[in-house]
Amino acid sequence: MKHSNLFAYVELSKFVEGLTLDPNRCRADLLSMHAYFKIIPSRMFSDKLAPEWDDLCNTVTRSGIAYDDEGRVMMNAVKNTIGQMSKDECLEIAERIVLLKQKVDDEF
Repeated sequence: MKHSNLFAYVELSKFVEGLTLDPNRCRADLLSMHAYFKIIPSRMFSDKLAPEWDDLCNTVTRSGIAYDDEGRVMMNAVKNTIGQMSKDECLEIAERIVLLKQKVDDEF
């Protein structure tokens, strides 16, 4: 079985370091580090863990890009979606990221 790539391990470690599991801070943490959802490709994870990362990425992009009245991009899909999520949804995403990091740790 293929293990997760060192890149995924390092970047996911940085992501988790910046997250808190405080429901009142969680959204702000996710918004400030939203780029990790785009810079860590699922192919960097093991075959077993890639679907979990893909599902996380799909969840945080479900609302799509936010456009202004003239059709210009105001916000990317990740920031737009996280901004619309409830505190509980944001906390769930953060918990899933921490759990995924633990699973990647177990592979090393």
